[in-house]
Amino acid sequence: MMDTHARLEDLKAVAAKLSIEIETGNFAEDDISIQSGFCRVNGRNLIILDKKLNPENQAEIILQALQNFDLETVYIPAWIREQLENKPSSSDNP
Repeated sequence: MMDTHARLEDLKAVAAKLSIEIETGNFAEDDISIQSGFCRVNGRNLIILDKKLNPENQAEIILQALQNFDLETVYIPAWIREQLENKPSSSDNP
């Protein structure tokens, strides 16, 4: 079985193939409320990750974002495809 850091790198690679940028930062500032997740900024697809989250939580956030994209045109490691197929999706099949 792959370790968590290797899985996280796989997920980041898939995101890059889909032109999704990943920004990691420290969101502990009291003045601004920022949550990790997917967003669009000036037409760019972006995943924002709090660097204080553990790798498992960061991987989960990337997996959730990937559910919103057409993944048929890019190579995705089997373990990621299995994870996505087993996740309930808010927008998939009627």
